[in-house]
Amino acid sequence: MFCAPLKIYRGEDTRHGFTGHLYDALCRNGINTFIDDENLRTGETIRPQLLQSIEASKISIIVFSTNYAASTWCLDELVKILQCHRERNQLVFPVFYKVEPSDVRHQRNTYKEAMDAHEIRFGCHTQKVKEWKEALAETSNMKGFHLKQGYEFKFIQEIVSKALTHIPPRQLLIEDRMIGLQTRVVEVESHLYSSYSTSKCRENKKIEGIKLVQCEEDDWTDTAFVKMKQLRILILRNTNLSCGTIHLPKQLRLLDWRGYPSNSIPSDLKEIVAFSLRHSPLTLEKPFQNFGHLTYMNFSHCESITHFPNVSEAQCLRKLILNGCINLVRFDESVGFLPNLTYLRASKCIKLTKFLSRICLPSLEHLSFNWCRRLGLFPDIVGKMDKPLKICLKATAIQELPDSFVDLVGLHYLDLTSCEKLGYLPSCLFMLPNFVTLKVGGCPQLGGSFARFRESLSTNAECRPSLETLHFSHASLCDEDLHVIMLSFPNLEVLNVSLNNFVSIPACVQELSYLTSLDLSYCLNLQEIPKLPSSVRKVDLRHCDSLSASTTSMLWSQVREEIHKLQVVMPTSNTKIPKWWDDRTSWKHDPQDLNFWARGKFPVVALAFVFGEMNYQSVGLDLSIDSGDVNSTYQPSHNFRVAENHVLLCDLRLWFSDEEWKRLDAHVEHGNKWKTVKVRCVPDIIPVHWGVYVYKEETSMKDVQFQEWEAVNLSWTEPSVKKRLYSAEELYIASFSESLKTVVKNLKRLMAPREEQSFCLMQHDRDKDKDEAEDEDEDEEGESDMEA
Repeated sequence: MFCAPLKIYRGEDTRHGFTGHLYDALCRNGINTFIDDENLRTGETIRPQLLQSIEASKISIIVFSTNYAASTWCLDELVKILQCHRERNQLVFPVFYKVEPSDVRHQRNTYKEAMDAHEIRFGCHTQKVKEWKEALAETSNMKGFHLKQGYEFKFIQEIVSKALTHIPPRQLLIEDRMIGLQTRVVEVESHLYSSYSTSKCRENKKIEGIKLVQCEEDDWTDTAFVKMKQLRILILRNTNLSCGTIHLPKQLRLLDWRGYPSNSIPSDLKEIVAFSLRHSPLTLEKPFQNFGHLTYMNFSHCESITHFPNVSEAQCLRKLILNGCINLVRFDESVGFLPNLTYLRASKCIKLTKFLSRICLPSLEHLSFNWCRRLGLFPDIVGKMDKPLKICLKATAIQELPDSFVDLVGLHYLDLTSCEKLGYLPSCLFMLPNFVTLKVGGCPQLGGSFARFRESLSTNAECRPSLETLHFSHASLCDEDLHVIMLSFPNLEVLNVSLNNFVSIPACVQELSYLTSLDLSYCLNLQEIPKLPSSVRKVDLRHCDSLSASTTSMLWSQVREEIHKLQVVMPTSNTKIPKWWDDRTSWKHDPQDLNFWARGKFPVVALAFVFGEMNYQSVGLDLSIDSGDVNSTYQPSHNFRVAENHVLLCDLRLWFSDEEWKRLDAHVEHGNKWKTVKVRCVPDIIPVHWGVYVYKEETSMKDVQFQEWEAVNLSWTEPSVKKRLYSAEELYIASFSESLKTVVKNLKRLMAPREEQSFCLMQHDRDKDKDEAEDEDEDEEGESDMEA
């Protein structure tokens, strides 16, 4: 059974016209599509089959037509779809077919007539009618498609194109020679069997594709697959077959077999396009001959491979993956001269000391040797390589990059994080025209490379490097190093110089007019930060406990600048919520939510959270309006990493996408009625102080009210707001409840050198942060990416 990734919901008036044409167009483009079945539309409630169908969909297309709201079925489906949108991240595409979105939003014209009829039938104050109205308003605020007049064909093509960006046609192979495109794929799918019908597979010689999952078969013969003369796709996962030697049909095009039992690949698979033979005992002793159509190979975790053989006859090869081949020590030189290779990944090959002497890979777009800890040499570049290129060499033994890097014209991303032996970067690297991202955190010997580059800039005033993102943490940078970096790269947008030794940020930071994110966390010596450019939205100062009072005051004032989606994290010492904030609240015992009231339009506000003793963790937000749950979609960017005794300042809009923020407006904008807004941190973390500041340029104070201010003592010496202390004179027991463990932890930090303190803090935080996994360290343990 194949689950539909896309489902269409419509009223009766478009069933045989527009919606039918849309359905045909989606199917023709290879998208598995279903329209809600009339047989399921019986009775007064939605049948379980239809509920399951809605939940299983990846995209829901809702066709709002003239008579859509007349159907209670359509409205019930709409409520369920929005529930899946919020809880399952299901995509929703509203289509306004010859109706105005404002009519749907405000229930005017035919939508008013339909809702009036429902109110007469069910009662105007019933929960059902209320949910329908809110669902119509919420969906009409989403970005969708609107056809007033014109050619339906062109309009339908726009919808199909949008859907294809989220669900590409089901392509079982990965290049132009793939088996079946669009309608042909449907035919292949019709012959694709799973493990429940393996006996039928062996009897059916017309089968083109087999997928066996968690299957153990005792009666397979070594020629079972050969007898299937039409077999072109073979996928086996967690499958144990009793036969010994495996004979495969010569016409096979895709072989995806995790744990393939043989140590060699049959040489007569001349039509093969893709191999995925992970976790297999392969040795690859023979060259790849007679594989003229081969485009994809994945031999990850094949621990018997020591040498990767000659592939000079596999000129069509585009993707090669060898992650976790722990005994791999050598590549054949032919790998470096494949004209169509776009992707090469060999991470965690722990015995690999050298890749190749030279490479000329004009199509290469991704090269990764992360965690190959013995890899010490990078090949020379022969000829121009101008494709957009990403290189990842994290935690390798690379000592320098060749000057021939100048020929990597398309290079845009280079990750050399934790390459502790790296001591030289060629100045030409920084002048590559497309080079925008460099990560060299944990490379303490590189300061001289930046100084040399700065000197070269002084002789050529017209040079302007394009670098936009620089990660240079844990590199023993001093004040002068930071000054050189900021002067050298005027286009910086993201700068991470955490865990370093500088004392102040140079005034030239004000000239970085494109800078949006500044990470200074774990810089224990940092004291002074000048006024930051107005472009800066994110400042991370976790564990910067030496900040001066003037610096913390400047950071609070960033809120007054009403910076869009501002985010600042800093320690609580030397700071408190300023009196000019519009609301300040303190709790001492009982957990409470932050409450305020709004009308007309959801207010744009900044929030301050002052956290006391807590575990290091990610903090999210739960927001409700008049008890109607409108939680934002939880994504990593919507949570914030904080530690105990820290302050988080942020624009509330950070937690919401633009579409979600519009939905908040929809909950408040009806009439002039005051709506109660409740905010709390999740998981159940109770800040010791809250603060709210209204962005006056975007919100009228007439439309926001706060609970009556009760004067509270905001002294930071309260037991509930224990300071983080690092000197023996200041160390004291903040309350009788403070455990001996906490005291011992602080004493250990006292005894450690300053740099060790920051490093230990960083390690402690990262150990508790489950979101620190690097996206470049893929393990390829899941299903093959050939079946995305």
